Amino acid sequence: MTLSVDKRYEIVFLSQHPMGPRLGVKAVAKEVKCAKNTVQYWLKRWKDSKDLTDAKRTGRPRSTTEKVDQRIVDLANNEKVTTTHNIQRVLKRQNVQISQETIRRRLKECGAKFSLPISKPLLTERHRQKRFQWAQSMNDMDWNRVIFSDETTIRLNQLKRCVWNLPGRRKVSRTVKHPVKVNVWGCFSCNGFGRIYCFRENLKADLLCKVYKRCLLPTARDHFGRNSMNWEFQEDNDPKHLSKLAKEWKTKHRIQRMDWPSMSPDINPIENVWKLLKMNLANKNLRTYKSLVSAIKKEWKAFPKDLTTNLVRSMKNRVSDVISNNGDFIMY
Repeated sequence: MTLSVDKRYEIVFLSQHPMGPRLGVKAVAKEVKCAKNTVQYWLKRWKDSKDLTDAKRTGRPRSTTEKVDQRIVDLANNEKVTTTHNIQRVLKRQNVQISQETIRRRLKECGAKFSLPISKPLLTERHRQKRFQWAQSMNDMDWNRVIFSDETTIRLNQLKRCVWNLPGRRKVSRTVKHPVKVNVWGCFSCNGFGRIYCFRENLKADLLCKVYKRCLLPTARDHFGRNSMNWEFQEDNDPKHLSKLAKEWKTKHRIQRMDWPSMSPDINPIENVWKLLKMNLANKNLRTYKSLVSAIKKEWKAFPKDLTTNLVRSMKNRVSDVISNNGDFIMY
């Protein structure tokens, strides 16, 4: 049993202090009720350092080297090696014996978390090549002249938010089979958020032209001037956007539609806006279609203008990242 610090100083007092009894090792051990070698150890410590406190413990030696630690991180970054069990098997084939618990500790030390992967559509080689070529052609693009647009669907009662779950009690979020849903078309530029359009029906070419008239053109006038055509329109390659009716309408109104690569929601900054919008709506107690539409419009108007400024500025980095990734998906 380890001696307390006062007992250690008592040993020194009994043995060496000028005011003490100056007892021998055997007598001190009997007085303090410990072994003779313990007395000898603390007397030597006092002679060497005059310090009888516990020395700092180094702890158990690490079972892995820096090289093995880095190998664990490299394997975790490999999309084909998904679990600690997989990592352990690969290391075992390389004659490195290590437990799964140690692997988990090493990954946590570098900030890794075991969570679900992000779902992204599968890109073909042709998609990656087109995205790469498009990004190269956009190096000198003035993104301040672009109006970004997109559509999304927001479903009532399926807007999930994080909650605290206590042990033994898991909170339940009730869902319905056919929830009320609102389709939303929105746009923005570096000059702020444009107009949005909420609707129930599927967005077909004739309705799309109506949206262009009610939302796109007024937004262009507000952001770039009534008679200005010094702007470009961004939208994805959805069939309705490329339909004959939609093309004719844009040609008639002299709308310059910019080239956009297929399978590229990660490049479009308005996807970040949809995510923020849905997160904000998830905290509201909405029960009807009308209340959901009202909340969508209110949240859209409440977004700060500098949000669009930052998102438009991010386009330069997005394009650069697409090139760096050889056309593959980027994280934004």
